Amino acid sequence: MLPIDRIAFLQNVPLFAGMTSQELLRVAEIVKEVNFPSDTMIIREDDVGDYMFILVDGEVLIHRGGAQVGKLRSKDFFGEMSILDRGPRSASVTTLSNCQLLQIDERDFWQILVLHNTLAVSLVKVLAQRLRQMLASAG
Repeated sequence: MLPIDRIAFLQNVPLFAGMTSQELLRVAEIVKEVNFPSDTMIIREDDVGDYMFILVDGEVLIHRGGAQVGKLRSKDFFGEMSILDRGPRSASVTTLSNCQLLQIDERDFWQILVLHNTLAVSLVKVLAQRLRQMLASAG
């Protein structure tokens, strides 16, 4: 994926909504493209994580304690909670198809988060939505 293609993709990811082209260029420079075949565990529950992923193509299953929590598709992201608090992964993530992802390391993510409050605001909104969904399904 060329840098211009990364920027075009990232500007359509809700997490990066509102960021300028220059800010998106910085994000595009720090992401690493990774691919996983179908039926591969990308993240294991309770492991310590130092990176997050943005799904470019494919589908993944989120599962916790053997129970399915949800599915994610293109433009969704996961793994952010562990890089925010350095806590253990809250769920496992397994590919349901061949997947292309963008990986962001913890250090790079924090640099962008500190420099660009637009990203911080988007992240807070997404985390609040996920918390509400989790509470609704638990009740």
